[in-house]
Amino acid sequence: MASHGNTGLRWRYPDVLPAIRLRGFSLVEVMIGMFLSTLLISGIVSLIGSSLSAYRLQLSQGQLQESGRYARDVLVSHITPAGYQPRPWQDPAGFAALTGESVNNAVARGDQLGLQRWSQRNCYGNENPVTDGEGRPEFYLLQARFFVNADNNLAINCRYGPDATGLLTQINSFGLVENVESMQVLYAEDRNGDEIADGWVQAQAWNQEADIRAVKVALLLATPDAFGRPVSEHFTLLDETMITAADGHLREVSSLTAAIRGRLK
Repeated sequence: MASHGNTGLRWRYPDVLPAIRLRGFSLVEVMIGMFLSTLLISGIVSLIGSSLSAYRLQLSQGQLQESGRYARDVLVSHITPAGYQPRPWQDPAGFAALTGESVNNAVARGDQLGLQRWSQRNCYGNENPVTDGEGRPEFYLLQARFFVNADNNLAINCRYGPDATGLLTQINSFGLVENVESMQVLYAEDRNGDEIADGWVQAQAWNQEADIRAVKVALLLATPDAFGRPVSEHFTLLDETMITAADGHLREVSSLTAAIRGRLK
C-alpha cells in the first residue's frame, strides 16, 4: 500500500514474503522412472547382443568360405602338375600322377589323395640347391599326400628327393585348414582312349592309372563355434552322404575339379 506525505511518494512492501513450496518426486514416480530406465537399458543390451551375434555369424561364414578357397588353391596347385616328368624318354612305361597313397576311405574322416611329380622346387616351394651342368636346379621327385587328420585338419605329408628311394620327408602331417570333418575324392577315367573322361571312379578302381584325366575333391568344413538350433543335417560329398552331429555348428561343402595337366602324351 502507498502513502503520500511531504517527502514524496513512497511505496510500502509487506514485511513477510509468501513461502515457496519445494516439491520432489514421489515414491511411485521414482519407481516408474526406474522401471522405464530398466526397459531402456535392457533393450540396448539386447540390441548390442544381437549385433554381436550377427557379427560373429557373418565372420564365421566368411572364415568358412576363406578356408574352402585356400584348400582348393592348395589342392589344385598339386593336382594340376601331377605326373610331370622332364625326360619322359627315360620312362617309356609312363610316369604315374597318382601314387598308391590314393585310397578310398583310408582314414576315419574320408579319403586320401596321393600325388607325385618331378619338380625343381621342394615341398616348401624353394628351388633345389642341387644344380645341373648348366647351373639350373635339378628335377627331384616330389610326393604329396592329403588327408584329414584326427584333429579335423586337412593335412599334408610331403617328401622330396632325387628318386623314389631317396625321398626325404620335409612336411609331416602339417595342418593346412582347420575344422575339416571329411574329404571325399573321385577320379575321372577315360575308358575308351578318346582323351575324354567317361565317368568317375573311386581310388584304385580305375583300369589304368594313366587313364585318369581329372580329380574331384569335396570337403566338409565346420565353424569352431556353435550357432543356431542344435539339429543334425545331411550333406552329400560326391559319392558319400554324411549325417552331422546335432551341435549347432555351421557347415559348408567346398568342392573342386582339377584336370591333371602334368602328363606328357
